[in-house]
Amino acid sequence: MNLPVIIDIIIGLVFIYLTLSLLASEIQELIATVLQWRAEHLKKSIEVLISSGSEGAKDSLQFQRVEQFANLIYANPIIRDLNQGAKGLLSQGFRSVTHRMGEFYCLVTGTKNVFGNNYTGPSYIPAQSFSASLLDTLKISSLIRAISKTRLERFKDLQLAQIKAIGEGLNLQESTKPIIDQEFGWLTAEFNRVVEDYKNDLSSLNNSLDRMSQKLGFYINDSQVYLPETELGGREFQRKMAFVKATFDSEYEREALRLQLQPSASNLLNAVRKFRKTQDAVAEIMEEQENSPIYQEIQKTLESMPESLKRSLYILAQRAEKGGGDTQEQLQRFQQEIEVWFDQSMQRASGVYKRNSRGVAILLGTAIAIAANADSINIVNRLSKDSMLRSTVNLYAQQLVEKNANTKLDNLTNLTKVQEDVDRALDNVALPLGWTEPNRLDVDAQGNLLLPALIGKLLGWILSGVAISMGASFWFEALNKIINIRNAGKKPPSATD
Repeated sequence: MNLPVIIDIIIGLVFIYLTLSLLASEIQELIATVLQWRAEHLKKSIEVLISSGSEGAKDSLQFQRVEQFANLIYANPIIRDLNQGAKGLLSQGFRSVTHRMGEFYCLVTGTKNVFGNNYTGPSYIPAQSFSASLLDTLKISSLIRAISKTRLERFKDLQLAQIKAIGEGLNLQESTKPIIDQEFGWLTAEFNRVVEDYKNDLSSLNNSLDRMSQKLGFYINDSQVYLPETELGGREFQRKMAFVKATFDSEYEREALRLQLQPSASNLLNAVRKFRKTQDAVAEIMEEQENSPIYQEIQKTLESMPESLKRSLYILAQRAEKGGGDTQEQLQRFQQEIEVWFDQSMQRASGVYKRNSRGVAILLGTAIAIAANADSINIVNRLSKDSMLRSTVNLYAQQLVEKNANTKLDNLTNLTKVQEDVDRALDNVALPLGWTEPNRLDVDAQGNLLLPALIGKLLGWILSGVAISMGASFWFEALNKIINIRNAGKKPPSATD
């Protein structure tokens, strides 16, 4: 047997594998769609991520918290909107049928629907959507903002009390005291207005502190008019008020004040992570009563978060805060750290899904090989002996490659196009498949199966099953390369190309 004949046999074998792989790909895609394999694997992978790996959750309570928290993330509008429903009567009908088939599968196998009350979930979640939904579910930003509002209110009261004590400590004349009290009343009203604007989200923390510093400066200047510096009381007032104003104006004092008023994400998560009792956690963050909205928000966050997630987010928050900046910048980096954390986990989850899919593909390929009686050993024998069959298969393989020279089987559209070309070829060529007389099992004179023939058949089916599991894309690329080798390389591009 010369080299061109061997190459023709290989081309014919690859063409048959491509034909069966296209069928296997369609069947596997249909099964994955009906049983929601991708969406289900994604949901379970997110649960593994929340539990810090397969060994993260050690008891049933933690497993339950992980599932509940994953359901909260999926219920978030950011994630929920990714799972768009089918439109149109036909599409909705098909979707309803697939849902019923999925329910029947869960009933027969005894498996649980991982989507809770929903039929399905998204098959893919961008990292930005996951991080945004996670932070929105935990209400990290709103909690930090709420705590800052309460702390700014308390800081305002302390500053006003200190300023009032300074004024009351002065030995003022009876005619001067009402004027100073009036100025203090104006300052109190202005401070209250600044804090109210911050509570209504009309200004940032730094802007609020700048406004309070400006109002304090006006108060000092107006009061100083009635307290000449030459008098002892005036000099003492100016000295003490300079210390108060330095709290707002000094760069270092302002930074320390900002950190004191606005907790970082790691501070918040550390308090949530460190203490098991909600009241201890709240006491660490702020002084609040049990009937306050902030207390209830933190309690709700505590009850929803698994311990493993608290640890993971605390580490990510610490990493995000190493770059410095204000709380808003740190929160942005914190969200980016969550995105990287999610992407790395999904890369591992993708590898697991591919390995599982490969196992299913081998089983499905073997089943197709048996059903179609695609015995690789018999196929090679038929191709080597039947020159007409070999030439016909090679002709259609050549035409298939020429029509799809630049095609990549990386999407459903290209897969369908190649499938149509293969179907047209199969209408004109009889492949050595099926249970026809030439392909049947060998039997003796009494009609009994011959053991060597049966073993050969089993081996041929297994070889075909493994080959089919390689996928249509693999065999299409292989067919391209082999035909190009036989034709002494690719056709060079034209001057126009």
